[in-house]
Amino acid sequence: MKKRITYEIHGQIERNCYFRIGKALVRVEFTGGSINSTGVYPAHYITENALFQRAIENSEAYRSGEIKQGKVEILDDGKDVAQGVNEEAGDVTVIPEVTNLQQARNILISEPYNCQLSQLQNKNAVKLVAAEKGVSFPNWI
Repeated sequence: MKKRITYEIHGQIERNCYFRIGKALVRVEFTGGSINSTGVYPAHYITENALFQRAIENSEAYRSGEIKQGKVEILDDGKDVAQGVNEEAGDVTVIPEVTNLQQARNILISEPYNCQLSQLQNKNAVKLVAAEKGVSFPNWI
């Protein structure tokens, strides 16, 4: 089963990173980031190559949290089968596509959480309610 994984570097518009694969040094270009009136969008790199995925995930930048894993798509024979965006980590639902307060509120207000907007007035309140409901937003700081 192949995976298409999006890796993100928050706070940067573009960046070149070098990863060691055996004796080779491979350059990976993170691009597509932007800063505008709607927010800050991270530079990203999308790959289906398991070798590149392993190299990125074994790097110091990934382990330190500088590079984060975004969207994960499960592929079957080159065709999309399912969106692997919401991952279950024990009793916690991990939702990596949430990157700001409004997106977190929208998730918690909708099914199956059904929270009231009055419970979600600030960042700390949203994080507290998310923890109570067993939801994690790793790409929202």
